[in-house]
Amino acid sequence: MLKETHLPGIADRAHPTRVGTDSEFGVFHTRHAEEADASVLSVIERDAFPSQWPPTRFIKEISRRRAVYIVATRDYRELEIPESLKNQGHASDAGFWNRLSSSLRQLLLIDERESTAYPRDYIGGFVGVWYIADEAHIVSIGVRESVKRAGVGELLMLSAFQQARKHGCKELTLEVRASNGAAQALYRKYGFQNVGLRKKYYIDNAEDAIIMTTPPISSVEYAVMLDALARNHAGRWGHLPEPIP
Repeated sequence: MLKETHLPGIADRAHPTRVGTDSEFGVFHTRHAEEADASVLSVIERDAFPSQWPPTRFIKEISRRRAVYIVATRDYRELEIPESLKNQGHASDAGFWNRLSSSLRQLLLIDERESTAYPRDYIGGFVGVWYIADEAHIVSIGVRESVKRAGVGELLMLSAFQQARKHGCKELTLEVRASNGAAQALYRKYGFQNVGLRKKYYIDNAEDAIIMTTPPISSVEYAVMLDALARNHAGRWGHLPEPIP
């Protein structure tokens, strides 16, 4: 189920290539989600979708077979993580973690109920993709409120396309609330088309979900379109993942 939401031939863990832009938000890149990210992803999800029920069990989802979770990240800034925590490196020592103050956990957007670790970098958002037969299903895209105008959502969308091609999928599909015109416009920008309706799909208010699917993503025309979108995105936000050889 989509909660609201680099390109064919782009390496998943490629380092970003600077192209002359460095916004106030910083330059984000992508990587696979890790177990240490789970509590931060839960907080981002609750912030983005406060009425969603049940919440996603990210520890389980991250390790799910036939699925991938990608996070958009950048380095921590001084005000986001204190020097004393930086000096600990990326160790997840439970004794040290338990000594951290509640205010520090809140600053890092860590869910105190679950985590004994913290992400190695600042997470701006995430996308989850399930592989069903030859289809990639985008189950969730969540972005922090503070970086919603930093191109993170589109970077995650491009990452979903990259993952779909990497796994040999023919198309991508998702569900979106019938009332969410802004999200539908973004998906149409990436070639999604309305193909069906799920009545009373969302549990919180029994709202309908529109099913949206892409044309075949392996076509030359689609690849050219995605390449143009990726380059436009990079020109504005300052990164372009390197292509797969």
